[in-house]
Amino acid sequence: MSVGELLGGYARILAELRRRGVVRTNNAPVGDYAELLVAAALGGDLAASVSEKSYDLIAPKWGKVQVKARAVRVPVSASHAQTSPFRSWDFDYAALVMLHIDDYSIHRAVLAPVELVRTHAQWKKSLNGHVAHMRGPLLDDPSVLDITAKVADAASTLT
Repeated sequence: MSVGELLGGYARILAELRRRGVVRTNNAPVGDYAELLVAAALGGDLAASVSEKSYDLIAPKWGKVQVKARAVRVPVSASHAQTSPFRSWDFDYAALVMLHIDDYSIHRAVLAPVELVRTHAQWKKSLNGHVAHMRGPLLDDPSVLDITAKVADAASTLT
């Protein structure tokens, strides 16, 4: 297939994922997909606007949740464990989700308190925001809740 044909196929796939309610934007699907799965896993509701900068969903037990997701190869390299920028700290928890790049199955998903994420995040002027790394000190902190099984269960219900 030509590059144009491959890109056209990608556009058709995104359109079908939007029709099914799996993604809400035409961006790379990993973020939208993770938001949908975390909302289902936590019994939450997605933010009304996809452009909400502070949080992605509200869950009854957890409050405002910001979802950060990456498609990764295992073992996960440091550069691939970096989150997209946090530009606001107006949320209660961050759901940090890593999906296997080959099939989007769940590698690891955790729920971390905003204070902990903020402690581990570093300002990146070039990104105009703070980034954190989904690795040891952050993921393994005792205040972090592992939600991998719940998120994987949510993924198994999609057809």
